[in-house]
Amino acid sequence: MSAKAILMVMVVFGTLFSSCYTKEDIPVVQIPEEVPNKYIIEGTIVANNNGNLETLKGVTVTSDKNGVVAAGDANFIVTVASPDTYTLSLSKTGYDPISYKVVVPSAGDKITGQLIAVNVQLTMYRENTSNPGTGEVGVEGGVVANGGGELSIPAGALTANTQITMTVLDDVKQAVEVNGTQEAAAQFLLGEFGPSGTKFLNPVQWSVAYDALADYYLANTQLQYRANNNAGDWTVLTDGIVYDNDKYNVSLTHFSQYRMVYMASDMTLDAVTETLPAIAAITNNNVSPASITQIPYKKFEGAELTFGNEWNSITNASDKQQIEDLVKSAIMAKVNVAEFKSSIGAAVDAVFTLRDPITLPYDYHLLSKGEQSMDYYVFTFKVYKKAGNAAVELKANVKVAGKVSIFVEIDYCGAHHSHGSCGHVYHGGAGGGMVIGD
Repeated sequence: MSAKAILMVMVVFGTLFSSCYTKEDIPVVQIPEEVPNKYIIEGTIVANNNGNLETLKGVTVTSDKNGVVAAGDANFIVTVASPDTYTLSLSKTGYDPISYKVVVPSAGDKITGQLIAVNVQLTMYRENTSNPGTGEVGVEGGVVANGGGELSIPAGALTANTQITMTVLDDVKQAVEVNGTQEAAAQFLLGEFGPSGTKFLNPVQWSVAYDALADYYLANTQLQYRANNNAGDWTVLTDGIVYDNDKYNVSLTHFSQYRMVYMASDMTLDAVTETLPAIAAITNNNVSPASITQIPYKKFEGAELTFGNEWNSITNASDKQQIEDLVKSAIMAKVNVAEFKSSIGAAVDAVFTLRDPITLPYDYHLLSKGEQSMDYYVFTFKVYKKAGNAAVELKANVKVAGKVSIFVEIDYCGAHHSHGSCGHVYHGGAGGGMVIGD
């Protein structure tokens, strides 16, 4: 081919290529859109009950950067803006408030469009127990401490390594539900241990201080336990509590719920019967017999408490108040009153509801009168001075409105009676008289 022909071919092909790639026909490549990462905190809330973890509902979860993020369910999800350290605060009635720091990490600059999730389990503890004593104890023995409490486990008490927990509550309450009987006694220390039900081959020693009293320690103390935490009656242990080295000391052979109880050292009771105010008669003015199901009456209510002069020997105001609280709780447990009043006061209206109605004929009256026992107690409680070990006896005088007895008569007092008024009297409440209530 001649040079001229070759040149012509090149021109043709050059024209063809030019016409195929005009500026308007060049495809536009879109820049990919960058999808940001999404960051969340997924959580489950549990309660630590003596080492046993249980899911816990009804908790309010607050984030320091998001406000309230969950309320109610045991599981929650918090969407957060970016990698950072977040503080989650938990609150629920009956549990100690507690906070946790959660770190949400960065996924890296080159990673986008990802879900970055942090999973956490957050634990709450019952009120006043946020720092339970805990520790692993093996067959060689060991000590678990918690504030003023200490649990000493000797060698050979356990057959394997065990994670031991102990919580101690300084908690003044009426000591009730004791094997069907009730003494004048108040709980002053409560101990809970885990794993619940653990048995020991050798007794372990529980020692605990009672920092609520600075200058005195309690006499007439008793150890009680119940197998199921927060349920059932308490059983009294025959082995007593020994106060030594500023602590109350006991031996335990198994883990249950234990409480230390402060008891009255003596009690006397004098019951005096008092006549209640007169009760208005119920009259049947209708020809048909009336069915009486309720009898109105008056009764005294409540109880009074006064302390003897020997209380003035306790000059430490906080000690005196603490012992008073213990004594009040102990006495209330025995006499079964909700609170003490400054005086019992005047009689108040009340109603007896009859188990079986009384039939009252026409022109008859139902007459009632009542008596009420007024119980006078003298309780003696004993404490010891830490310095010198001198005993102090404290008297508490209590007056309690007691049980009511109602006496019923049916009287004929109608004007239609030919023999005059009130001719016949029937004692005892005809037709029944057993009552519902006190």
